[in-house]
Amino acid sequence: MKWLNSTRSATKVAAAALVCALPFLATNSQAMPSFARQTGMVCNSCHIGTDSVPNFTRTGRLFAMRGYTRPIVREKLRGDGQTVDGEPQYGGDYISLNWTDFFAARLVSSIASQSTVNGVKSDVTSRPLSRMALFYTGPITDWLGLWTEIGYLGNNSIYSVSNGNTGPTGLNFFAYDEYRLSTSRNVGENSFIGMSIGNEPGDVVSQFVFPIGVPRFFSMGQGGAGKSMDMMTISFHALIDDRWWLQIAPNTGVTNNSWSDGSQVYYALGYDFFRKTDNDLWVAFEGANGNDNASIMTRTKSSFICPGTCPAGVTDSSLSFSNVLGGYAISGAPVEEVDKFNTYSIRAEWDVADRGVHSWVLMGKADGTKQDYKSGASAKRDVVGVIGRYFYKRTYGFEAYWWRDMKYQYTSPAGVTTDFGNRDAMSLTLLWNPAMNVSFHLRMSPESTTRSFTGVERTSSSWDLGMEYSF
Repeated sequence: MKWLNSTRSATKVAAAALVCALPFLATNSQAMPSFARQTGMVCNSCHIGTDSVPNFTRTGRLFAMRGYTRPIVREKLRGDGQTVDGEPQYGGDYISLNWTDFFAARLVSSIASQSTVNGVKSDVTSRPLSRMALFYTGPITDWLGLWTEIGYLGNNSIYSVSNGNTGPTGLNFFAYDEYRLSTSRNVGENSFIGMSIGNEPGDVVSQFVFPIGVPRFFSMGQGGAGKSMDMMTISFHALIDDRWWLQIAPNTGVTNNSWSDGSQVYYALGYDFFRKTDNDLWVAFEGANGNDNASIMTRTKSSFICPGTCPAGVTDSSLSFSNVLGGYAISGAPVEEVDKFNTYSIRAEWDVADRGVHSWVLMGKADGTKQDYKSGASAKRDVVGVIGRYFYKRTYGFEAYWWRDMKYQYTSPAGVTTDFGNRDAMSLTLLWNPAMNVSFHLRMSPESTTRSFTGVERTSSSWDLGMEYSF
């Protein structure tokens, strides 16, 4: 009932918005972002929905694994001296043609949203420009590809802290976000080897970072919220016999670009059972260990105006950002620095594209980590969960996730263990794609309770009605 009551206003807003949008219903529209322009394929070839994050078909996953260099259907790069239809081809195999096709953009707009914290509802707000991300990505040669995201992020606004005039100034940061340069080479008929270098975590190469919903402990994420991922990842990977995925990826750490103060290594082993875009099943194990990682207990804060505690009358709540590994930090927990850690993830992911009028992604997984801190303390966390996304005729759909903490414990340097219990989290999102590159969503998160080291807990819930548009 609490969930129902908290979303009544959301339902009213959603109904009005959808009625107004009905004249624009177009289920056969073809999206034209940069990959679609480069390959000649529609977006549905690689994705089962993109709002709020992409889910991948087998075609899309292999395209990413190969560094976005294949398939090049519309125009394959050629060497000097080759002819096509009697016409000589120029440019060699060192630069791609039609470079304007490599630009793309993604607009995320919040039509209306509201949160409730400890029974107190916030104002219903709208942000027409929640985020505007710009991309330049695609093949450089037949064997070398580039992924770059440069985002003007509307959610990274600069706020005034002047007495009597607090709030947004109308200025926003222009944030550099993600970069990855990749190469791959065929080894036999059904295998390839590859390498990439960039500032994204290793799980992005295989897109095992998606779908998002259950907490992961490998990185702070891909960026996308205005915080540049200032780190270095080098990945060595291979797909053997069109089934086995092997990968190892050294990384400078989740928050820095220094090899001198520690590092970590990500590794993955995956197996693809069916190997069909319309019916694909991956089972994979991922792991990471090292001595440079963020704590799962406390947030890492970076303030733009206060080196330490802000003086009286000054707040940096809108002039700072904070990260926590795996989400859901423990409020009031001791500040800890990681000495060494081990992390794992086990997944079974079933991706079905266009089985008649049905398409879906269903994943069950278990994630966990153990961290030893320089203070002598330690922490353990294990999570299990399921994530599902379904579309009817690629137009009407929903996404839901549920996860549960099976273990979340902190042991102090004196050996005293604090158990934060078995907590659940869930969310439901209704999706409508009137066109391949346009999506509307109504996201509802029911009431949940945050964890607290001091015993003072907070309950919260939220809903958001928004849209996304890629071009």
